[in-house]
Amino acid sequence: MSLGRMMAGHARALRRLVVVGAALAGGVACANQALPRGGPEDFAAPQIVRITPENNAVSARPGQVVLKFDEVISETPASGRDLEELIFISPKSGAPRVDWDRTSIGIRPARGWKLNTVYTVQVKAGLQDLYQNKIDSSIRVVFSTGLPIPDTRLSGVVFDWPEGRGLSGGVVEAVSQDTTIVYQAVADSVGRFELRNIPIGPYFLRAYGDRNNNKDLDPLEIWDSVRVTLTREASAELYAVGRDTVGLRIATIEPTDSNRVLKVTFDKPYAVDQFFVREGARLVQLPDSTLMSVKLVQTAQQKLQLDSLLVRRKADSLAAAAAAKDSLTPDQRARRDSVAAVRRADSVLAVTRQRERAAREAARAAGRRYSPADTVPPPQLKRPKVYKEMYITLDAPLPDGKSYRLQLNGVRSLNEIVKSPARNFTIPRAKVDSSKADSKADSTARRDTTAAPPGRPRGRG
Repeated sequence: MSLGRMMAGHARALRRLVVVGAALAGGVACANQALPRGGPEDFAAPQIVRITPENNAVSARPGQVVLKFDEVISETPASGRDLEELIFISPKSGAPRVDWDRTSIGIRPARGWKLNTVYTVQVKAGLQDLYQNKIDSSIRVVFSTGLPIPDTRLSGVVFDWPEGRGLSGGVVEAVSQDTTIVYQAVADSVGRFELRNIPIGPYFLRAYGDRNNNKDLDPLEIWDSVRVTLTREASAELYAVGRDTVGLRIATIEPTDSNRVLKVTFDKPYAVDQFFVREGARLVQLPDSTLMSVKLVQTAQQKLQLDSLLVRRKADSLAAAAAAKDSLTPDQRARRDSVAAVRRADSVLAVTRQRERAAREAARAAGRRYSPADTVPPPQLKRPKVYKEMYITLDAPLPDGKSYRLQLNGVRSLNEIVKSPARNFTIPRAKVDSSKADSKADSTARRDTTAAPPGRPRGRG
């Protein structure tokens, strides 16, 4: 073979390698997410431009529910590991399947869409673009594969009872009477939920905190349940707590008020009607088991009420002293207080308006839409608040550095499990301020130097 032919063959092989490499690089570039190069930075959350099938469509036969956005959606949501964790299909039909295609996502159930069924597809808040601009509200799509869509609404609140607030992201399920169909929804950031367009009838309603995001109730997750009958509208409140047969244990013991009061914290809340007595608290010093005298034992609620009463008495005393020095008549004093109240309200309103104006200007400067803050107050507990803390007041403060053992008898959990938990603890030694100690040593040294006659050292001569 001539040298020219060999060189031509090598050139053709080199060109093929270049073409294949470019194709591979292009394929990898298309498959990977990356921030777009150039152009202004994006501060706006993604917006939906089309939903297929359309919301409230009847007799739909979709392969997928497709959400089309105005920009590329990240495959990694703001909360969770993948997009599947954000998707809820009601009624349940296995784990949802999600297909990502840059500016759109396709959603379908693992077992396919059934005929003559009304479906709700809910996407939790958390979808975001490549600049991490998050969609803060959930997305909800309703359609039917044959049946008319009923105008029904089952709403309410699920609370994290131990924490005393709404259960953010709590999963709510309405189980049909024959237990074959389960309708599912997810609560918002304050625990509110809605199950809409489901058939009328009786339901077993259950809500739980889905810690591992598998959309199913697992051991150790907090939950609650109630039975409801849906005609057109119904509402319910659920109070999720841990449901176990293990009694309370003492998690921590913290000395307060100069070691005169012990703050005892359990690992779980005690019963709402729990009542502690002095005889039920046994405190001994270790290692000789010397019994320490207990003056008062209080629940957290009792201590809050007593502290509030003392604060109110002090405020009333100060107000009475101020009124004794006040020369105004009752009518003049009432007008003065009314004017002061109006001025305070005007001041608060002015501050609120100033903050809203600043937020609008900041959004406009960043090129994003302004969303006013949600001013709807969060739902409040209708059941009594539960506590994990209780307080033990002693006749005398405990000395530093000593060890003790505390046992509490007859402590009931929310599940009515009675135990007598105990725990050893040590009162920490008081910290010495090294700066003050050094200052005291320097002062002593200066006094010693001043007291010694010049030329003669102190001590033995």
